[in-house]
Amino acid sequence: MTAARLPETDLTPVLRTDFSDDDSWRELLGEVDDGWVAVQADRSHEGLSTAELLALVPEGSRYPVLVVADAETFSGEERTLLVVDVADEPGRTFRAVPDACRSAVGNLAIANLGFDDYLRSVDESGVHRITERHLRAHAELEAALQHRPALVPHQAMLALSTTARRRRSSAWRFRQMM
Repeated sequence: MTAARLPETDLTPVLRTDFSDDDSWRELLGEVDDGWVAVQADRSHEGLSTAELLALVPEGSRYPVLVVADAETFSGEERTLLVVDVADEPGRTFRAVPDACRSAVGNLAIANLGFDDYLRSVDESGVHRITERHLRAHAELEAALQHRPALVPHQAMLALSTTARRRRSSAWRFRQMM
């Protein structure tokens, strides 16, 4: 069987390459599918290596990474996902627990952080996890949003793009100081 090409989309693909546990797959999707990913559960991708998956990425793709649910995902207790660099240095990888994966995909998509930042953030087992600082910041943001009037979609996108520009600028200045 010939492996299906990956979609031409702005959303990050979440690829299933192991089909051993449908229940775990459904649970995993509940943790990572936040509407900002393109879920692919195509049996033609079963068992494919990182290099083989990269060969399926369309020319000029806009997504920075692939997220892969592989055999290690379903055999491990934490169900870590393989995050594969597509944009900067294709083929580099790190693993992430599902809640940290959502955050990483979002930050990489808006260029708030780069792949190198995540490579530096993995723990001694090679896994990226959400830090206590991140959890506190997220809780503060959620609390602040409870007291703001709701934004209509175009206002929300404008606020997001403005914030992303500021963060990229801040991240660039920070890296220049190092």
